[in-house]
Amino acid sequence: LHTLLLTSNLLVLSQNLTFAHSLILCEIFHKLVKLIVLNSNLYGEILKNIFGHRGLPQIYHENTFEGINKAFEYCDFIETDVRLTKDNNLVLFHDSNIAGSLIKNMTLKEIDEALNIPVDEITLISRDQIHGKVNFEIKTDTLDDSDMDILFQKMLGILDPTDIVTSFNWKSIQSFKPLFNCNYGIIFDQEEQIYQAQALSNHDSALFFMVHHNLIDNRSFSLPLNRTVLWTVNNEEDFKRYIEMDIYGIVTDIPDTMQLYRK
Repeated sequence: LHTLLLTSNLLVLSQNLTFAHSLILCEIFHKLVKLIVLNSNLYGEILKNIFGHRGLPQIYHENTFEGINKAFEYCDFIETDVRLTKDNNLVLFHDSNIAGSLIKNMTLKEIDEALNIPVDEITLISRDQIHGKVNFEIKTDTLDDSDMDILFQKMLGILDPTDIVTSFNWKSIQSFKPLFNCNYGIIFDQEEQIYQAQALSNHDSALFFMVHHNLIDNRSFSLPLNRTVLWTVNNEEDFKRYIEMDIYGIVTDIPDTMQLYRK
């Protein structure tokens, strides 16, 4: 908008100047037109979504509501990890254990005693605690089937239609997808999984793919880019290259830095 207003002012100004000055302004005008087109391409139809990886982990404790909500100043989504405690509470935590104990075997009180931050900062009770769009990564690596069911059932009461729920556990995503009120997807980082993901894509046009960024250059990669999110990209040169692709989004630990490349 600012570019358009400046262009309009230049055209009016050129009517009151000498021919030579008008030529200079015309040259500026044409460059501004190119800039408008560039902005339209970069920030219009192919605008990429930036995902803040666990909030703003370079500044705040990762996966805390403070860091997550601050991250929305710089990104479109945040990505956060969800685990189930022994007393069936949801906590935002990446690792499977705290101080040597598995989270699935710890109560919320025990987690609070083991952390150096208030447990309320990572205890997910209501979607209202997070003030923007979320990619919830469901962590099931230490859970049995009954605990997985509890975790997903509890998440069904949390999810917002703007969210994306994903997991390395493809089977669970496939089992619960009829119940989700939001987008859903699978996560992978191995080359051989590209073919398996492609097979699922052929039968599910809504499935998202959260892909380790190194796989995007693989010759066999043919997944739909408009449902592909690359993780975790912290190299600025890589980010600049990926943002020119027609992918859905990019996950990064430094959204406050990376968002500068699309302004």
